[in-house]
Amino acid sequence: MKPEKQPRQSVFAEAWQNMSGDMERLLPRKLQGRRGKFIFSLGLALVELILLGVVGKFLYQWWQQ
Repeated sequence: MKPEKQPRQSVFAEAWQNMSGDMERLLPRKLQGRRGKFIFSLGLALVELILLGVVGKFLYQWWQQ
């Protein structure tokens, strides 16, 4: 007989659990709470957008010259 197939977890749910686990290992203890993790992620996203915007602006200006 074939073994019963267990319902497979959603790919998105699995990816979210993996990402959350990675963030828990990277963050300092005081930022591992829900609010601390949110603020850290938001700050990281803003810094990333600003850095990419500045680098992109200079690359675009350099390319246009």
